[in-house]
Amino acid sequence: MVDLVWKCFPSLQVRVKRQSVMRMLPISSYGALVAFMLVTSFSCPLVSAQNLSIINIGALIAYDSSIGRVAKRAIEMAVADVNSNNSLLGGNKLVLHMLDTNCSAFQGAAAAIELLKKNVVAIIGPQTSAVSHFVAHVGAAIQVPFITYAATDPSLSESQYPFLFRIAHTDAVQMEVVASLIDYYGWREVVILYLDDDFGGNGASSLSDALINITARVVQKAALPPDIDKYTLGNILARLVGIQTRIFVVHMPQNLASMLFAEARNLGMMSAGYVWIVTDSYAGTWTSLDASTNVFGGLQGVIGIQGYYQNDTLQFKSFLSGWNFRFPGSVLPHLYGLYAYDSVWFLVHALKAYLLDHSNVTFHQSALVPNGFANSSDMAHLNVFEGGSSLRTHLLQTNFQGVSGRIQVGPNGDLVRSEFEILNVVGHDLRVVGYWTTNTQLSVFRPGNSMNASSNSLGPDDAPHTLLQVVWPGSVTKTPRGWVLPKNGRPLKIAVPNKAGFKQFVSWSGNSSNVFNGFCIDVFQMALNYLPYSVPYTFVPFGINGPPVYDDMIDRLAEKIYDAVVGDLTITTKRMEKVDFSQPYVESGLVVVVPFKDANTSNEWAFLRPFTTKMWITTFLFFIFTGMVIWMLEHKKNRDFRGKPKKQVVTLLWFTFSTLFFSQREKTKSACGRFVLLVWLFVVLIITSSYTANLTSILTVQQLIPTIQGITSLQSMNVPVGYQAGSFARDYLISINIAKERLKPLSNMAEYERALNQGPNGGGVAAIVDEVPYVQAFLSSYCGFTIAGQVFTKSGWGFAFPKDSELAVDMSTAILSMSENGEMQKIHDLWLSSKSCDSGSTQVQSNKLDLGSFWGLFLITGLASLAGLLIYIIRLFCAFVRKGPPDNQEESVSRSARFLKSFAAYAMEAHPSASEKGGSTHGSKKGKNHGEDGCINESKLDKQQNETATSQVRVDLNGMQW
Repeated sequence: MVDLVWKCFPSLQVRVKRQSVMRMLPISSYGALVAFMLVTSFSCPLVSAQNLSIINIGALIAYDSSIGRVAKRAIEMAVADVNSNNSLLGGNKLVLHMLDTNCSAFQGAAAAIELLKKNVVAIIGPQTSAVSHFVAHVGAAIQVPFITYAATDPSLSESQYPFLFRIAHTDAVQMEVVASLIDYYGWREVVILYLDDDFGGNGASSLSDALINITARVVQKAALPPDIDKYTLGNILARLVGIQTRIFVVHMPQNLASMLFAEARNLGMMSAGYVWIVTDSYAGTWTSLDASTNVFGGLQGVIGIQGYYQNDTLQFKSFLSGWNFRFPGSVLPHLYGLYAYDSVWFLVHALKAYLLDHSNVTFHQSALVPNGFANSSDMAHLNVFEGGSSLRTHLLQTNFQGVSGRIQVGPNGDLVRSEFEILNVVGHDLRVVGYWTTNTQLSVFRPGNSMNASSNSLGPDDAPHTLLQVVWPGSVTKTPRGWVLPKNGRPLKIAVPNKAGFKQFVSWSGNSSNVFNGFCIDVFQMALNYLPYSVPYTFVPFGINGPPVYDDMIDRLAEKIYDAVVGDLTITTKRMEKVDFSQPYVESGLVVVVPFKDANTSNEWAFLRPFTTKMWITTFLFFIFTGMVIWMLEHKKNRDFRGKPKKQVVTLLWFTFSTLFFSQREKTKSACGRFVLLVWLFVVLIITSSYTANLTSILTVQQLIPTIQGITSLQSMNVPVGYQAGSFARDYLISINIAKERLKPLSNMAEYERALNQGPNGGGVAAIVDEVPYVQAFLSSYCGFTIAGQVFTKSGWGFAFPKDSELAVDMSTAILSMSENGEMQKIHDLWLSSKSCDSGSTQVQSNKLDLGSFWGLFLITGLASLAGLLIYIIRLFCAFVRKGPPDNQEESVSRSARFLKSFAAYAMEAHPSASEKGGSTHGSKKGKNHGEDGCINESKLDKQQNETATSQVRVDLNGMQW
């Protein structure tokens, strides 16, 4: 044996010879030294075998921890129970080697190496995830399984740890339970406080991943060092008091969690409005706490999540009986104590199957450590378990009912069963308010039992996917909304579009007070009154230097420059990708507005439609004016225009309106009268022709289908289209292939009316595309327009908030309440007029002929009449002066009055020729002589020519060409 030692340890031989140690050692020391070197050396490929009557197993426990104190007793109890039954392992006994990790990753790693040097076939533990990451690699190298009962880090499930098995639930599954609770109560933002190590950090990441699936998120993470003091912890919690979120998830062991809740209570964070959810790293130890010490006094209303186990099974009752017998007067075992107990039995069941296939437990030296470290590192003293791969296979196949439930692991070594119970701390008790499994999610039915059995249900059978009533912090039963406005003293900065038109929706006073009015503002302010809390805010105008671009306003909100946007804001897909919207308070959608086309032209007043009212009045006045001028020109010498006053009035009106049909019977005698009549007949001809053409158009053309019938017609026509400046309508029209050059921005209703009336040929537009609320307001104020086609791109108006804003949810609830109780309709009726144009009296302004089209003609005939009348008066005056005034004037009247009276009498005096019968001649003299009337008298030849000309001009009404 000594020769073998020298052969295998030449370096030791040199040292021993040099120091003459060999001569000084007794025989027993030689044996011990030889045995040690045979077991620990890597230089010679020796194989060692354990005595089959003893099987070494290890355990890594943090003695001075709430989990470790119970787990230590549970493991010792399990080993004792196994050894008390000789038939389990074929007469072999388990030898337990237990070391303290002291909650230290370094000490835990060192303790694991010490256990592995003892050639243990498996290790129960480690207790912490930090130690597990290290020893799992070592276990894979030397093929020794590690069965942890408390390491829940999700990253330990990776394939790089094939020899790590977990009896406890992984945090990845547990955080799904937390996410289900968050989703069940409708919360969207949470804060997680966790231990700053692998266990806490990876658990927090799992919560973030789980919340993504329910469109919630972790808004803040608070990593707490293991050695944090109360002062630092208090400062961290004080900062969390000032944020908006009130949902807190605690993921840390008992000692740190107890200190956290004590500080939270001092800061008032255990009052109404707060929500605390505790994972099983702390909640799993609650059953071992002594309720008589008022330990739950600082946890009132807290929700806890722990793995579910049945306490009425035979296995659990037997375990509890043995526990009370071995450890009388001790605290009850908590969940992790059950996991530790089942971990030993999990190994025993696998060892039992292993021993059926193997006669012994064999280790051999590893060649993984470089030669230079073979004698200088503890790693060099680790042997490889030859049956480790086989034992791993049996562990994966193990399936039994333990005290904590069904024990079976999957291919990755994690527990297959995922069953949790939801606890609520109320008074000194723990109330179960529900359960969670991967199949049923949240439920009132106990896992593993039929959902039809009412005895297995906590609540009503007709609502299985619910939870019982929870008592929240502050002893309130109403579910907290989960957030409050930040307590930083700053009111919400709300952007409001400064519109140039449509003031009934949003209007700004334009001064420094930032006072806004309108339908949208009233809806927002009324909705705030429905919130169960006050919201300080200030309005900020957007778009002072030009029309507000709504997409730019949304971008500012997404960048957190504003806290909200209030106004006539349309909800679109593009905008919803950047911000959140409230429930729509107005239904909207794009429509096409075109000039009104009245199809009902067959009414009793259709003949008045060709002209506007001003045109009709002006034409009538010119008829009277022209008739009066001709009467004045013809009165002195034309017998037809003389007689009694009543007869002269009738003659005047008859002659005037007869010219409308060119059928006047009275003949004009004077050249001035003929000139005025000729000009007037020309004007009448133009007016009657225009009237006839326009009436024909109204009665026939307007009954055809309009060329613009909707958005499809606009796409195919090359006509200008109007839209409201700053709205999303422009981007939509461009997206449906309407060229930018065709689009014309308009700001207010006056511009709408002007552009539509002008039409595409007059510098206006053929149609306007805008949202329904604007169009309704426009049509209620301006008649003569209508909507062509149907509503497209249906949407609505809402208030915008930053992403994941809880205020958006509360505002949506308030808007729905306002709609249901009629408050929304009252605001609508206050600001938005419901009047509409009467279709029976609506006139199509675009088809009527107005005064502007004929003012030139009226100017010509008016000047001609005035010129003829002026010439007549001048020549009449000259003739009166030559004749001289009569001598029999009254002396009592002034000279000027006598002169005017004489001139008036002279003007009304009939010409001698006017008294002749037949009125066919104006004098007996041949040739042309100047008469008293100032105009030239015609000869008989002239009179015949005049009669011929008059007969040619006179046109029979029945022969006119319409």
